[in-house]
Amino acid sequence: MAEAKYPWKDKFGDYALVPVPPGERRSMMGCFLIFTGVLACIAAIMGGGALGTMFNFRDLIIVSVVGCAILAVIGGLTAGIGAISGCSTYVNMRFPYGRIGAWIFGTIIAGISCGIGWFAVQTWFFGIFVNAIAPKIFLSEIWVAAIWGGFFMILTAVIGYRGLAVLSYLTVPMFMLLAGIGFMVAIGESAGGFSGLLKIAPSNPASFVAGVTAVVGMYIAGATITQDMTRYTTRPRDGAIAWIIQVMILMPYLLVGAGAMVLATGEANIAAAMVAIGLGLGAFLLVFFGQWTTNDNNLYSGALSINTYVPVKKWMLTVTLGIIGIALAVYWGLAAGAGMQPFINFISTLGRVLPPIAGGLIADFYVYRWYKGEKLSERYKVKPGMVIPELNWVGIIAVVVGAVVGGYLITWGIPALNALLLGFIVYVILAIPCDKAGIPITIGKHALPDTGI
Repeated sequence: MAEAKYPWKDKFGDYALVPVPPGERRSMMGCFLIFTGVLACIAAIMGGGALGTMFNFRDLIIVSVVGCAILAVIGGLTAGIGAISGCSTYVNMRFPYGRIGAWIFGTIIAGISCGIGWFAVQTWFFGIFVNAIAPKIFLSEIWVAAIWGGFFMILTAVIGYRGLAVLSYLTVPMFMLLAGIGFMVAIGESAGGFSGLLKIAPSNPASFVAGVTAVVGMYIAGATITQDMTRYTTRPRDGAIAWIIQVMILMPYLLVGAGAMVLATGEANIAAAMVAIGLGLGAFLLVFFGQWTTNDNNLYSGALSINTYVPVKKWMLTVTLGIIGIALAVYWGLAAGAGMQPFINFISTLGRVLPPIAGGLIADFYVYRWYKGEKLSERYKVKPGMVIPELNWVGIIAVVVGAVVGGYLITWGIPALNALLLGFIVYVILAIPCDKAGIPITIGKHALPDTGI
């Protein structure tokens, strides 16, 4: 499509509320590197380290692969939605949840979870690592490092997609290399080789369900908002392939590597384990750049979600969310220090609340739209003047039931998977019968202007 024929006005920048034009689409490799830039963060290392205190090496591999497989399915399906529609997660959610529902769930997923929550967690982690590397310097106090580190992370998020891509090209290879070096050094020098590593057992082993839930909770927000990145891909399959490769190969690599370091060194804190095996400067570079590529993405997605109903420039929202996140990281640094309880509570909540939002979105796009006879390539294609619902009551019910019943009330199975499947099933069993009976599943109407607001 020629630029002159592009029917939308990108009022707030970075195509926050409108489809990405064909001329701005990018390759699968570009999308893959951005995904790996998000994954290459200290949360994955800290999470893997936590798994190392819960499982022996064999079980560590199993829970990592199973959890990542669940994430691959969720993220692969949502990635296809973004690539086909060309729109962000929060624009796409207007279909299964309505305009108001998209505001609510978009804010929960990205505005609160990513833009504030994950940004705060990883800024706090940054402070923990800096403090482990240089513990006697004022600037490396956990809360102080969270302040100056957090402001660095805000910078590239203001730039947008291009800034994320450039940063990922520069930092991801270094992150993966250092993680691999730490893994091999720990095994060789601390565990006495693989045979020695296989004999090490944690003092307080956890259940299989607890391990898989933790893995899913670490990245479920990312699996739900893949559309923010895949809307830039040239072909629908590119984003899904990029997501599945990085989450099935690179994420287990990071989790198992970090877990092995903790098992081998006996250090419960992965930051201390990395310092113990001699990764002083390397650990600092890994943390600094790894957090940077992930946390600017957290702010980027958070600002996109809120931009759907707060009509200001995206960079203003980015800076605002970043400041709130830094304040929360400082609080955790002062209140919890290097204790992991805030992190455990956070990912446990995400693993129960967010999956049904993805479940309803997937059900609407792949099942309900198929039932309605819409071609796959035409689903969620927004146009100026198009009428969208104010609220989709079926979608709201599906998410609430999935989160409450699947996430908390059902006591067997994996909470994240229960919540996802229940959200999916409830949406389908309500939407299709209601449509057949002539019962509207939406309330109100809203015509989209050419700004997408």
